Amino acid sequence: MANVQHSALTGADLHEPKGAAAAAAGRAYVADGAASGAWTALQDIYTGVISNVSTAETIYIPVANAGTVSKVVTVLESAITTADATLTAKNAAGTSMGTITVTQSGSAAGDVDTLAPVANHTVAANDAITIETDGSSASSARVWFTFVVDRTS
Repeated sequence: MANVQHSALTGADLHEPKGAAAAAAGRAYVADGAASGAWTALQDIYTGVISNVSTAETIYIPVANAGTVSKVVTVLESAITTADATLTAKNAAGTSMGTITVTQSGSAAGDVDTLAPVANHTVAANDAITIETDGSSASSARVWFTFVVDRTS
């Protein structure tokens, strides 16, 4: 049998990445830069904006794939006054995944806040999740948000 260089393999001689036989569905192999890697969940990123954090409002976000909300990140566009603003992330049933406090004292454009939900954070394909502000602060300020959903299928 002749020696064949790995780089010259084609068609049926090609093989799956290391660990593919045992990897769960919906996973992708991600290299770690040190000649190895790991099978990780695919992630969907959902972004939007609350037009004025100082006015009570609920934003609905459609979710395309089933998964688990692993992180919610927000960024403030300008300072708020009077009181902190509380943002609540909720699942399709309207149950809280947790809250983010946008602190009024010392607030400024570019302030980032995060939430790592640990309960009520499972979503089904074609669900709608929400983020809402309580409107407690003053001064008109937009808040951008990002939901990270780790796919389960």
